[in-house]
Amino acid sequence: MAAVLVLALTGCEESIPAAGSEKAPGVPGEVQPNAPKAVPLDSTGLMNALPVESEVSDVFTGGDPFAGQGPEAVDHCAKEAGMACTGLIAIGGKDMEARGGSDGTRVEFRLYSFGTEEQAGAVMKGLAAAKLKSSAEYGEPAKPVTLVTVADETVASADDSSADVVLRIGTVVAHIDANDTDTAGLEHASNVQVERVRMVAAGRTPGY
Repeated sequence: MAAVLVLALTGCEESIPAAGSEKAPGVPGEVQPNAPKAVPLDSTGLMNALPVESEVSDVFTGGDPFAGQGPEAVDHCAKEAGMACTGLIAIGGKDMEARGGSDGTRVEFRLYSFGTEEQAGAVMKGLAAAKLKSSAEYGEPAKPVTLVTVADETVASADDSSADVVLRIGTVVAHIDANDTDTAGLEHASNVQVERVRMVAAGRTPGY
């Protein structure tokens, strides 16, 4: 599993084509007090909560989703977040790219499920800080980006060729890594991910 879980960072200035839907209002970077409470999700729940390509863009294709739990999942989370992932239940992920790979547009979704919202919130902040630190070490420091999402908490950053969005949805942390700096595309992908997590946490089966 360790090899599968390595996050690949690519550099390209192409934008994620949004799939023309209205975005619900939210306050970026702040907890949304009226958001539905999510319940902890296991690896099966995370698999179901990962987005479908057609929801993100009609030009995307993707590989099979994956999920894992146990010591390897905890180690992977700790490596990505730069801190201990206390309370981690499971992780999941899925990569998407433009059909044919002609323009290099790519987006990666990662989910981390925890036992409590406090545990998820701590790792969310650690993960966001780790991504900023990593970008600075590669000589192209990312800057904070304001996104309007329906997540409980949102932290985003971008440089000239890539972006990282870290979201907390109840007890789940989502990380979206895209070679895209288009705000509308990032917001759309983020909100698709949030709604799927909430749907699964509420016991409903999302569409495919």
